[in-house]
Amino acid sequence: MTTVEEALALLDPKIRNRLATGAGIKTEVQPTPSTGLNRALNGGLPYGRQVLIWGSKSSAKSSFCLQTIGMAQKDGKLCAWIDAEMSYDESWAQKMGVDTSQLIYSQARTINEFVDVANALMDAGVDLIVIDSITSLLPAIYFEKDSDELKSLENTKQIGAEARDFSNAWKMINYANNKTKPTLILAISQARNNINAMYTQQQPTGGQATKFYSSTVIKLFSSESENQAIKGKIQIGDKLIEEKIGRKVRWELQFSKTSPAFQGGEYDFYFRGDSLGLDVIADLVDTAELAGLIDRTGAWYKLDNGEKIQGREAFIKYVRENEDYQEQLRSQLNG
Repeated sequence: MTTVEEALALLDPKIRNRLATGAGIKTEVQPTPSTGLNRALNGGLPYGRQVLIWGSKSSAKSSFCLQTIGMAQKDGKLCAWIDAEMSYDESWAQKMGVDTSQLIYSQARTINEFVDVANALMDAGVDLIVIDSITSLLPAIYFEKDSDELKSLENTKQIGAEARDFSNAWKMINYANNKTKPTLILAISQARNNINAMYTQQQPTGGQATKFYSSTVIKLFSSESENQAIKGKIQIGDKLIEEKIGRKVRWELQFSKTSPAFQGGEYDFYFRGDSLGLDVIADLVDTAELAGLIDRTGAWYKLDNGEKIQGREAFIKYVRENEDYQEQLRSQLNG
């Protein structure tokens, strides 16, 4: 029987230099701000691949990506933000933990511009690229031939134009990735109704190729109903008034090539108050409880020393103030 070494020795040297055995091939991952999602992803989002993050409006998709960038920057990663919605806000990015002075920023209005910028950034060695969002990118059918002049609206109606352009775009980006280094591409997409379904069914934009070339597909959704709102006291003048300061956001891992799919969870997201963005500590507590690492009976949380704390908010406050206990929970979850 021919061995691997013998088979490789028979190959042309040019081909042989491009081959190796399957042993030792590892994929670096980028943790997200959600402990629960990281656990479902086997550590985080995979570098060298494309990840699709889509969902309903106001489900904090952009903020989730900004917090992920902030974490990546702390690990020395070079990150870029391609703004297709013209919605980037520097002050909010800073509140999400982003070092904006070290963030590469670019605007893109068309699918062609997105591909050109993304390929150039990958060639330059950027580690993480976010496109916000692919829904806002215009396909070539909207423009006059060999021009950046927009056509009249009645001349832009062509079925499948956007999906066709994205199919080619993802092929080009997939080809360019990993040439210089493995780059993590986070593509944000808004939700759209599928008109072919007999009942209301949502789907991301960009056609089937967008999902096909995504190694991971994450859906974020949040209801506008009153029971999903998080309320808190806000100082207005000399009065404390109860206002909506956040909401529950549910995540669903719909597809993943690097971890088991069809998992879900929920975290708290705050847009007002002292703690903004995804509540990392509350998510850590909820994930640890689901993993059986926290002893809770009814409303009472029991500590290792036998002490009891009543209520979720009080227990989260205790964990937030106790960094050693935070690290203990993280190490137990990672172990």
